[in-house]
Amino acid sequence: MSHLAASSEAEAIYAKALRLETKIGGLDEAEKLYRRFWELAPEDPRGPNKVGVCCALRGNLDGAEEHFQKALELDPQYPPALTNLGNVLLERNNLEGAVVRYEEALRYDPDYSAAHNNLAAALKRMGSIRPAVQHLRQAQRSMRKEDREAARKDAQRGCGSSGSKAVILLAAGVLTYGVFWR
Repeated sequence: MSHLAASSEAEAIYAKALRLETKIGGLDEAEKLYRRFWELAPEDPRGPNKVGVCCALRGNLDGAEEHFQKALELDPQYPPALTNLGNVLLERNNLEGAVVRYEEALRYDPDYSAAHNNLAAALKRMGSIRPAVQHLRQAQRSMRKEDREAARKDAQRGCGSSGSKAVILLAAGVLTYGVFWR
């Protein structure tokens, strides 16, 4: 079940797909690579989860939900799939269901920034402003921690730092209370 078991070839494909996913016009190629990753690492929940993200980014919530469920069949405690399933529910205006999924993701990873951010978005829409702000603050702390970890890994690999992600993502979340698909 662990994504640690994925081969170096699979990991290289996954890393390339991650870079393409955020580039304009890169989503189709990213999805192909995520599907290839899934073929190479069929027990890794990241494959179906990221295919689901591609579906969601195209507005195909049914396809996204199906893939997030497949990821959860592989690992029922996988925070990104739980969070993304919450996003589908939020998009469908099922606020209570979204909150349940975000809170479930946080039970398995209390520092998962996307779940905190997206929980804040749901709580704001429910009119619970104070808890929403608390979760946005926790998202910011968690993103800083994620950035430090990414910078440490980049330094170990001899790469430049990718440390500005948290500031950009948090600014987007604070201004719009939008959700992050991961």
